[in-house]
Amino acid sequence: MRGRKAVLPRCASLSANMDAEADTYIAYPKRWFILAVVVLLNFSNAMTWITYAPISYFTKEYFGNTNAPTFYNSVFMVLSIPCGFAAMWSIDKHGLRTGCLIGVVCNLIGNVLRVLGALSFLSKPARFYTVLCGQCIAACAQPFIMFLTTKLAAFWFPDHQRALANTLGSMANPLGIAVMYATASLFVNNSHPDAFVLLNGIVAIPAVIAAALAFGVTSSVPPTPASASTNLVDIETPNFVEGLRRCIKSKSFLMLSVGIGGGLGLFNALYNNLQPALCVKGYSDSFSGGIGALLIVSGLIGAAVSGVYVDKTKKFEETMKCCFCVAGIAACSLTIALQYVNVHWWIALSIFVFGAFGFAIYPIGLELGVEVSFPVAEASSSGLLIIAGQLQGVLYIIITGFLTRDATPREMEVQTCMKTSDPKDVPDWQYAFIAWNVIVVGLIVIFVACFWPQYRRTQYEQATRTITTERPDTPPPQHEQEV
Repeated sequence: MRGRKAVLPRCASLSANMDAEADTYIAYPKRWFILAVVVLLNFSNAMTWITYAPISYFTKEYFGNTNAPTFYNSVFMVLSIPCGFAAMWSIDKHGLRTGCLIGVVCNLIGNVLRVLGALSFLSKPARFYTVLCGQCIAACAQPFIMFLTTKLAAFWFPDHQRALANTLGSMANPLGIAVMYATASLFVNNSHPDAFVLLNGIVAIPAVIAAALAFGVTSSVPPTPASASTNLVDIETPNFVEGLRRCIKSKSFLMLSVGIGGGLGLFNALYNNLQPALCVKGYSDSFSGGIGALLIVSGLIGAAVSGVYVDKTKKFEETMKCCFCVAGIAACSLTIALQYVNVHWWIALSIFVFGAFGFAIYPIGLELGVEVSFPVAEASSSGLLIIAGQLQGVLYIIITGFLTRDATPREMEVQTCMKTSDPKDVPDWQYAFIAWNVIVVGLIVIFVACFWPQYRRTQYEQATRTITTERPDTPPPQHEQEV
């Protein structure tokens, strides 16, 4: 990895020294292959994480544990916190390739154990614990995979493509969630003993393909830099501990952690609670799965548009705040709609708007994390933001779960969750979603009022007047300026 010195450059003198000749930086075509590997890894790991959320009641029955869906989902958020610090250190110390290979191996082993644990001849406790073990190993892979996107964008992509690369890499994760929401109920819609083996086997296919492709990632960095921020001649990345300390001491980064971390946590809680909240109001599993998929697909559209927009305009802050406010309005609409039965269009519209504007915030936020914490290493800044999201996700799931109550007689008449006459078996989510909505609005107010960032990385690159080209047949030698 290329060294960097301790503090930001004296931009004025640096610009003066570079008036005569600008550096040329090279964008290598291999960056797209590495991005494809990272996209597939994120997609596979997200499918593994959320597999059982859309089919929670079948999961409880097959694995003989009423808490099985919650355990299988929550273990990703819990383990990603300690593993997240190991991933940040490993990726920043040893590079993108090391993090990629660790993520690939753990994700593959976890998926193999899930397939074995779903075999019907095993006892229900054996199934439950074997699959839980697979979930735990795959959960350890999650931070190594999710933290790769900002590092990849920073080192392999020119400055006008970084937000797009970050969008493609990071949004593969919710795309995997969307696929599971849309398809899980197609494979598991009864208690057939082979249904879960088939489901887990299909989910394992992307993990196997990603493992095969990952061996093509032969280097953590390109032969020559893609942008000025990775070719620093008078600035050095602080060590791991110092980098964490700088992030924690930065008001802008802390406010970003509240906004992005809170947004991630609220989305995690929504993933976990959406299907049971819909089925108690009489909505079918197919509608719940379709709504979960719509949430992500609309998010992909919003993230793609916002990623291209901020790449061209660099208006990170303004775009985030506008998207946050619209997403908050949609969250209020969704909370109200979930109190009624047979309002499919209202729920679908609210979910579409919430996804489109809510997910647009995520890749922009990861890029902003690098901007406001520069020259802290990329995996450290994005890792802290994602860990903040996982911590808040666990908290919000606990809060919303605590606020559930027994289903009303009317809800027992229409519920499609499970065959039961006991209201205690089918919780009502009215107060839980009201609390979720209050948290959404509170985070928006705090973020919009208190987040006023300084784009430190962009300022450095503007001072160095970078020019980026596609790789020629014979790359020119790297030019270094004395400062």
